[in-house]
Amino acid sequence: MKKSLLLISLTFLSVFFINCDPEESSNIEIKEINNDTGLNKKEIASNLINLLADKEFKTNIIKELSSNHTPGIKLSYLLEKNNQVSGHNSYKSLKKIVNEVDNRLKSCKIPVRMEIPELWMQKPNNRTVDYTKLLVSFAPEGDEKSWSKIEAFNLDGEVVYLDSKKTPDVPVIVIETKGFEALKAEVDYMNHQLQINGLQNSRFLSSQMDLSPSSKSNSGLETTKLDRIKLDNDEEPWISGAAEIYAITSGIKNNNNEAEVKIIPMYYLDHEGTTYYPNQIMLFWEDYKYQAANIQLFEKDDNYNFKELVRIIIDGIFKIVGTVTGQSWVNTLGQIAGAILQAMPDEWYINNDDYVDSFYTIEKNKTYTNHRGARGNATVTLSPLFIPNN
Repeated sequence: MKKSLLLISLTFLSVFFINCDPEESSNIEIKEINNDTGLNKKEIASNLINLLADKEFKTNIIKELSSNHTPGIKLSYLLEKNNQVSGHNSYKSLKKIVNEVDNRLKSCKIPVRMEIPELWMQKPNNRTVDYTKLLVSFAPEGDEKSWSKIEAFNLDGEVVYLDSKKTPDVPVIVIETKGFEALKAEVDYMNHQLQINGLQNSRFLSSQMDLSPSSKSNSGLETTKLDRIKLDNDEEPWISGAAEIYAITSGIKNNNNEAEVKIIPMYYLDHEGTTYYPNQIMLFWEDYKYQAANIQLFEKDDNYNFKELVRIIIDGIFKIVGTVTGQSWVNTLGQIAGAILQAMPDEWYINNDDYVDSFYTIEKNKTYTNHRGARGNATVTLSPLFIPNN
């Protein structure tokens, strides 16, 4: 159990989830490509509707999506699993789209807009679901607070408009391109940038781990894990589906008061008002010089460029580096967390990567039960966990 927990935690903190060789990730040249136009979700919807005319394909897709409890399922996976319609032109069109995305990620070519097509099902609250009224839709572009109606399509390809504020009373297959799968790749990119800018250690690469007898990690890992969490508001309208929540942890790594920062995806944290019991490790105390660190929670929104986000974080932290010399570590710890928030543009708090909450000065070896964040939007239970070495 302890070994599996450690492996899970290391996975969450992996430097490069996408299919680059993790052993070489610190030396990889990440090629940025311009794809400002993004994926055409209306084209994906049209092709999907054509394939849903096949009874077997429709039955399989509905079964897969209606029973799925994760935020979404990759379109590439669904197409491979249901290739009985592979001769259809719409199938070939969708395969071309997903293959281009997958090949780009495998080659470490990071697009300006990270988009990975996936599907999820919005089901009505009533117990009986009438799938003859199935619709296909996707989130509009732009400020979600300006959305008054959502464009959807019935299985005849006809346009139907849905209320953006009210969950529909019919089932809807939602096409998502910047959701769960995209978040994984974005987090990997951001952690990689933090590493190469000196704001994150690289000890999770096995080639750079200190395995000497004098290493602290040789006897085990001292950590703080998240036992329980509940959000009051995840800032998401229904068409945006499950929230994509991530944490930014920060602390001081050495006597020079230099910052140590990690971005941790929290894939399970889907909906407000629901209590989750993730047993997820949030802080590895070997990362820090002092026995306290910060945990800040954010919700990824579709309209924010993740490359700009990590650059803002890096620039914001470096701006305070020259001002903390000689200050106490407690003051510096607070300034690092403050720099992450203050560096963000004003509109970030309105619509883009929404600020969820902050937990400042979380101490090593201390248990926090039903601990409210500074913003009062999240409640957590945190506890120390020592993981012995094998």
